[in-house]
Amino acid sequence: MDITTLGIGGSETSDGGPSMPSQFIEYLQILIRGIALHTLEGEPDDLKQLQQNLSAIAESLTNESAPDDLLVAIGKTLRALEEYNRRAAVIFKGQVEELRGMLSTMTATVMFITSSSETSVKQLSVIEARLQRANSLEDTRQLKASMADCLTLVRHESQRLQAESRTKINKLKGDVERLTVRLKAASIDDSQDLVTGLPGRIAAEEAIEAKITAGKDFVAALFVLDRMASINGRFGRAVGDEILVTGAHALAQKLTGTTLYRWSGPAFAAVFDPAVNGAQAELRAKQAAATRVEKNIDVDDRSILIVITYSCHVQRVTGKTAADAVMKSMDAFMGANGGASPNAKG
Repeated sequence: MDITTLGIGGSETSDGGPSMPSQFIEYLQILIRGIALHTLEGEPDDLKQLQQNLSAIAESLTNESAPDDLLVAIGKTLRALEEYNRRAAVIFKGQVEELRGMLSTMTATVMFITSSSETSVKQLSVIEARLQRANSLEDTRQLKASMADCLTLVRHESQRLQAESRTKINKLKGDVERLTVRLKAASIDDSQDLVTGLPGRIAAEEAIEAKITAGKDFVAALFVLDRMASINGRFGRAVGDEILVTGAHALAQKLTGTTLYRWSGPAFAAVFDPAVNGAQAELRAKQAAATRVEKNIDVDDRSILIVITYSCHVQRVTGKTAADAVMKSMDAFMGANGGASPNAKG
């Protein structure tokens, strides 16, 4: 992960080394914010509180902070992280036990269905054996009554089996659905973009779908870096990746009340918190899109200045909006503004 994805810029002295003590304080802020950004997800409220606490600690540091202030900030960070990890450990342990319970239930259900089927087959086998042993009319008469009893038993067994199977299968379906959600969440954790360190498109789509399912009204914005195809073609993918990181860094600094994701190609998606007023969210997105960032790159022993600009698409989403419509709208805007295809990775 590139540190610029944390929303902190740096300055260098003429010889390229860090200035003291301001640069040291800035690096410490990067570390604190990095811990908040990449902490494992536990309870949403606990995670939000941790991020707010660490953000406040980072903001409390200034160029005038004394060494004792730095030690206090480090101590507060460690205590906040320790408390969060303690809570998260309890949650993760509970989730492991829950998964074990679901697997145990699945196994018991399969065994129940198998054993119940064997019981019914055995009842029919008894009837078949008695029919084969019947040699006389009297045997047949006696067998008729016995067979009626057996058929009644089988009918009752069948009804019992249907009722219990229905209950267990419904429980099994519920466990499968919950397990599917857990596995899907695990795939989201693996969707982090390797270039910028931001959460990837899968995570963005899941965030949008979750808010719509919850009936929330919010704003989603797509930022497409301009001229990226030309930059990649002229200077190569390595330079293009530098521009992506710088572009993400600038957006992270400008945007508040939102989570930033790497979308497809040269695009970033910002999903605003429903608590942010729609008009305010649109204003923040447009202000961030108006940012012009200058980036010097070294090519063939010469320095070239590249100005980074954005094209922006903002849309308000409600609990009645189709999630697919939101994705298609973003992809259509990206394609119309020189972005890569929706399946592009870089």
